[in-house]
Amino acid sequence: MARKKKIEREVNNSPGSIENWEISTEIQINGRYVEPGTELKIKGERGRYRFMKHVVSGSGAWIDVWGGPKGSESIRSFRLERVSRVHYKNKTDQALAQEYKNKKIAMKAESSEGSED
Repeated sequence: MARKKKIEREVNNSPGSIENWEISTEIQINGRYVEPGTELKIKGERGRYRFMKHVVSGSGAWIDVWGGPKGSESIRSFRLERVSRVHYKNKTDQALAQEYKNKKIAMKAESSEGSED
């Protein structure tokens, strides 16, 4: 049997030049302010995702997030319409660890200020 002839198609799905992208780290989703580290639930996806950045280009807008099911976290991008919930309490292991580190740093800074007085 003969091979099928390959047809080269011109595909242009690129979102434009990266220089034309507008990147922000704080936005409002479903009435809540979201900053890096805020946990989100995405429709049709398992697990929680932590917000990283919001990107707007000529062809659309999306958010970049980190997370997913436990043990298989990855960086993903989703349209804003897919966000179903903005969580107000962080529950992922990495988010809790980061909160603990920030708390320890604040306590250390507080104690060093008290000893200087």
